[in-house]
Amino acid sequence: MTAAGKSFGEQLRKERESQGLTAEAVAKACGISRSHVTLIENGQRLPGKKNISKIADALGIKAGVVLNWYLENITQKMRKDLTL
Repeated sequence: MTAAGKSFGEQLRKERESQGLTAEAVAKACGISRSHVTLIENGQRLPGKKNISKIADALGIKAGVVLNWYLENITQKMRKDLTL
């Protein structure tokens, strides 16, 4: 996965916390619920494709970085599923 094996949600939480942002602040900036952000951070959901750029904007980072987190997460899941 990304950055030493971290999932999308772990990367999101790490970046959010490093900037001193709350899940509520990110959710509001993205137009989604705080509980949805929490589900993403806990690895229970991935953001919809439309929300990738919104998350990037909320964090003030390039959309390509967030897209990479997403693609790495999907790739890891596919690898895991193929080994079962």
